[in-house]
Amino acid sequence: MKYLVLTAALAAILPGVAPAQPRYDRGRDIARVIADCEERTNQFRRSFRYALDRSAYRDSMREDELNRHADRLERAMNRVRESWNRERNPGRTRNFVREALTTSQEINRAFMRGRLHPEIQKQWFVVRSELNRLAEAFNLPRIRW
Repeated sequence: MKYLVLTAALAAILPGVAPAQPRYDRGRDIARVIADCEERTNQFRRSFRYALDRSAYRDSMREDELNRHADRLERAMNRVRESWNRERNPGRTRNFVREALTTSQEINRAFMRGRLHPEIQKQWFVVRSELNRLAEAFNLPRIRW
């Protein structure tokens, strides 16, 4: 009890003495998550095309479909970045994030089947982690295995 009173008294007497806490800038944090995610999806798209061409999906309609999903994911992430940079409005950008997450679900299904090279699976794990960070930033459901 004695320490509680002493602590309260010190807090009242010395409000400006406490070390400054670093400011949390949600907008800057979101911008960083978006930039990281967009960069990863751009790299992934190129590697994914290469991996699909050397997989069991080669020359199939499924390969074409997965390539379209990867292209859509990249375009959706470009729209996320453009929307955020233009307006910094989480509500408007959230729709583009939702589109990117929905598109990534189709790619994720291909990885759940495990028919791709382990190296591209590692890349997808990183991309999926970045997309999940983005989902969290915009209060959207995460991508699950």
